[in-house]
Amino acid sequence: MSRAAPIPSFRPSTAEGVPDCFLANVRAGQPVLVALHGISRNAAEIASRFAAHPAFEGVTIVAPLFTRERFGKYQQLLTRKADETPSDVGLVGLLASLKPELGGGVERILLFGFSGGAQMAHRFAMFHPDKVARLCVVSAGWYCMPVPDLPYPYGIGNDSGQPQVQARFVDIPTAVMVGNRDTRVDASVRQDALILQHQGRNRLRRARAWVSSVEKFGKMHGRPARIRLLTLPAMSHDFSDCARNGNLIDLVAEAIF
Repeated sequence: MSRAAPIPSFRPSTAEGVPDCFLANVRAGQPVLVALHGISRNAAEIASRFAAHPAFEGVTIVAPLFTRERFGKYQQLLTRKADETPSDVGLVGLLASLKPELGGGVERILLFGFSGGAQMAHRFAMFHPDKVARLCVVSAGWYCMPVPDLPYPYGIGNDSGQPQVQARFVDIPTAVMVGNRDTRVDASVRQDALILQHQGRNRLRRARAWVSSVEKFGKMHGRPARIRLLTLPAMSHDFSDCARNGNLIDLVAEAIF
């Protein structure tokens, strides 16, 4: 069920390296949901869907807009050129810029991502676990496996001076969702050899593989992973369809609250 909601307001960037964003349900002192778009960059639609749902009436919605020109490979927290900003750095900067207006809710966010946004969301949580209260990853194309003998961004092997993935990310209550029909392999589903070997061919198999790998990683570090997998019946890879016909926003609300 949804309610009438105001159109999200567009907030232009306030500084170099900080993304534009859409804001909805803005009130100081309440929880903050950061909702990350996929390659369609439908940030406004995602903000609208969450803002219209009764469960998020008391939650400020922040939907950043990560352009290819400014944030490169935002899904992987990587850049292609010197004048680009890693997307995790951009998100941290955005939250800092919003803190005077939104208050402490930006310090530990509720984090949602769909498709490419789900790629960014789980990687952000792996590198910045102290900033994420709950995580909801939906229909990621592929994942960063918590495996130290795989190079980043395929795994957490680190020989490039990048910050280390922190084991306490497994403490974050995490819901991984994917449509049970999200098995189509087309040009948008990467087929790199390392992905195929460790995650499988399609998004459904890859979600299962990542959840299993996170559980093993948690056990290895003596930290039972707080993660679960949900499949969306009769759903494929379309945010609008999942929201309209797959009860996606209801499921996200259940996972977060």
